[in-house]
Amino acid sequence: MSPTEDVLSVAMSMLVDASGQSDQHAKQAKTALKRQITELDNQQDAMVERLVKTSNPKAIAALETKIAKLDEDKLRLGDQVTQNTKPKASMDQIFELLREFSAKPLEYIR
Repeated sequence: MSPTEDVLSVAMSMLVDASGQSDQHAKQAKTALKRQITELDNQQDAMVERLVKTSNPKAIAALETKIAKLDEDKLRLGDQVTQNTKPKASMDQIFELLREFSAKPLEYIR
């Protein structure tokens, strides 16, 4: 029992659409991460300004700790932005797997 060419065509079209949605989601996630980094930069700048105006040693220590934490958070988010978001398999590999599965589906169920 093999699927018709029409069924394969619809399945492949669905895979292409899903891949496009995945790419769009990855782009949106990167944009959100970059926005968060910008917000952390702004917070850090504001704290540095406070630090410069402060003469209280306890306040200075607290601000330095917060600034260091913001730096760590920015590095973590920066790493997430640069992580490889490419799929593990190419569309050609996925199509080939779909063809193999559709030709002999019972072999994959066991």
